[in-house]
Amino acid sequence: MGMWVAKPHDRHMTTTHDLQHVPGPAGLLPRSAASRALFAAAILFMASAVFHTFVLAADGWQWSGAVSWRKPVVFSVSLGTLAWAVGWIIDRLPSRPRLAVAIAGTVIVSSIVELGLIIVQTWRGRASHFNIFEAGDAAIFALMGTAVAVLSLGLVALLIWLAIERPAIPALRWAALGGMVYVALGLGLGQWLLNLGFQFVDQMGVVPETVLYGAEGVAKFPHAVAFHGIHVFMLLAALVGTRVAGSRSARLMRLAVVSYGGLLLFSATQTLLGLAPLTLSVPLLVLGVGGGIGLVAAFVGAIQLGRQPTEQPVLAGV
Repeated sequence: MGMWVAKPHDRHMTTTHDLQHVPGPAGLLPRSAASRALFAAAILFMASAVFHTFVLAADGWQWSGAVSWRKPVVFSVSLGTLAWAVGWIIDRLPSRPRLAVAIAGTVIVSSIVELGLIIVQTWRGRASHFNIFEAGDAAIFALMGTAVAVLSLGLVALLIWLAIERPAIPALRWAALGGMVYVALGLGLGQWLLNLGFQFVDQMGVVPETVLYGAEGVAKFPHAVAFHGIHVFMLLAALVGTRVAGSRSARLMRLAVVSYGGLLLFSATQTLLGLAPLTLSVPLLVLGVGGGIGLVAAFVGAIQLGRQPTEQPVLAGV
């Protein structure tokens, strides 16, 4: 007769339930029907990014301007990674198929509409954003705004679900909640960016090439930073692997979330000061460098932790 006991130093045994959440890098892949649909949409968007990168290259890598092939590329990548992240979060919440499918469908359809309209306008040689000077262009931009509003509702619904039924594992709870809070801030920053763009159109009577705040502050800089924190936390969780349930993993994820907040605050402060993203400044040196060091430390710790052999129960006789 024997019994299963843990090694003395193994304070956080990984259970079968935990392993369903964290099979190492495979944890980045979808499991539920809703997350698989989101992942398929992400692949479709990434295919669009690859295709339009070739078109961008054929156009001489013309990156700047209100009409540029960079827009289908950038928005394809952004919406694709967002869909992937939404699926990743859904897989870490209690199984609610109807709610999951509703959120997934909302995100997928609204993203397809938004990206499709951007692609159509680019192929037409027309500016996709803030182009309200002709009826057809104005109608397309209004429809694009509706798609973004619907997408926002889906993301807010996910955040509410996440706040009510949080992942049981602390590290995953920090990753999912932290990531979605930053996404919500990104939505608010997107509205601010939209207001700035309309102010420019009203004052100048033309479509802005880049929406600026002050002399050189790039309004989309903090907007983009806010949306991509979740992907950083997903990767960190994958690096930790099966040890994600431990207290050290929770500390590393907390460090990453707080450090990323420093980067977001840096991007917002730099923009509000009217400075270009990498212009030397106190926010860059304090918040930017400080946040970057914190993230590097979190990833170094995650790699070290992930490389440690998994503690297994041993059979002891009695």
